[in-house]
Amino acid sequence: MGRHSIHRLRDPFYTGLIFQIEQMICSADEEAKEAGCGLNDSQVQSALVKAQNLVKGAAPKIPESSDRDRLLSKLIRSLHDARECLLQECVADDGIAEQRPLRRVEWANALETVIDSIKRRKGGVSGSRAYLEFLPEFLAQARDEH
Repeated sequence: MGRHSIHRLRDPFYTGLIFQIEQMICSADEEAKEAGCGLNDSQVQSALVKAQNLVKGAAPKIPESSDRDRLLSKLIRSLHDARECLLQECVADDGIAEQRPLRRVEWANALETVIDSIKRRKGGVSGSRAYLEFLPEFLAQARDEH
């Protein structure tokens, strides 16, 4: 499939990864609401960029000075660590199939696609929750379809 995130939305391999990421975001948003420190789209987008940078081997600054920061830090680390839990079937040169952890580039690409989705939904509105409010219904519909 193509290199651009819009093409990944049509690739069943990536749609499964994106679904996993969006479920994690939805859970983090629910946890933040319960803790009384709601999130907005920009904060989640920033967390995804930091998680993507971690996946790529960088060491972004991840503040933990407030309850909200700690929740976002937990999301960042969960998104980073999730790649290790996701296995894909690969066929070796000898024809034997084996399970391997997801490659970094594939997980980074999936994160990039979600980042682009947030950008499209939130527009230029400061403090927007358009993406976060869209997400639960979208995930429910996606679960119903499968």
